Amino acid sequence: MQKLIFERVFTGHEWLSNQAISIEDGYINSLHHEVGGISDGFLVPGFIDLQVYGGGGLLFSNHQTVAAIQATFDEHVKTGTVAFQITLNCSPKQSIWSAIEACKSYIGKGLVGLHLEGPFFNPVKRGAHNEKFVQEPTKEFVQEIIDRTQGLSTYMTIAPEMFEPDVLRLLKNSHIMCSMGHSDATYEQAQQAGISRITHLFNAMSQWQSRSLGLVGASFRSDAWTSIIADGLHCEFESLRLAKQIKGEKLFLITDAVTHDESGPYIFTKTGIRFTNEAGVLSGSALTMDEAIRNCVQKAGISLEEAIRMSTVYPAEVANLAHLGSIGVGKRACFVHLSDDLHVKQVWYDGEALIN
Repeated sequence: MQKLIFERVFTGHEWLSNQAISIEDGYINSLHHEVGGISDGFLVPGFIDLQVYGGGGLLFSNHQTVAAIQATFDEHVKTGTVAFQITLNCSPKQSIWSAIEACKSYIGKGLVGLHLEGPFFNPVKRGAHNEKFVQEPTKEFVQEIIDRTQGLSTYMTIAPEMFEPDVLRLLKNSHIMCSMGHSDATYEQAQQAGISRITHLFNAMSQWQSRSLGLVGASFRSDAWTSIIADGLHCEFESLRLAKQIKGEKLFLITDAVTHDESGPYIFTKTGIRFTNEAGVLSGSALTMDEAIRNCVQKAGISLEEAIRMSTVYPAEVANLAHLGSIGVGKRACFVHLSDDLHVKQVWYDGEALIN
């Protein structure tokens, strides 16, 4: 039995003082009042990132390997991410099959699923994704993805307007969690799609205009879970602030983080805090989850508690991760020790201390 004692703990739902957390077999066995704990900073649940493309110089879109997944965990756990969906850019079939097999073969820490960002996009909203990899969502192709991902938690960003109704229905009725993105859908098309998730608000989607609400308007008008990239590049911090006011508890954080890797079809170059592709298009981010939280609090006026929920409680609900996202009896012992200025001091993964 392990025990951690902190003077301040934010469980994801409430603040607790002078808490001893007992851990057994990687899970929280009990919480009780005890003095004499760590007094600097505070403890929060481990962060969850549902859209990250790689780390440590290995981009998953170039290397659909166990090594690339491990490198992603090794890099992002340093800034508090204990759980992530490894994300594949719009890619050809063989890369999709390789990505699925790599995820099924991975036995390391952190991976909670595969995010297929594509290949069923609207080409006009492809962003930095390679147009030659955008593909038609035929019934046969969609069924094969469903079949191959059985047993693997899978999240998929799609443009619903590119689907025939029966094919979209097939995908929605499967185990795959659908999210709308890289889409030029009208407000009406988005509403009719009946999909409860939306990928990176404001980016690569039809915008809200006076007489055409687009996918942005559909997000604001619905209770769909919606991710956002809080780096100040993908959207202004004022847009982040307003989106939070409108979406409330349905807005959650992703990093959209990439890494420099010139060994495959996707080459993203970093200049300052910006990654771009060879055409100069904004391509993923250099964001970390702790930085996203700081940006929410310090630059968008979002409360500390809500910023933490946006990276813990809410993504756990979005991806059906029942044992993650908060601190409580029966939950996995995945924690982040944050300093008062919101930088990561220590991370625990199933009770194991990973960084100092």
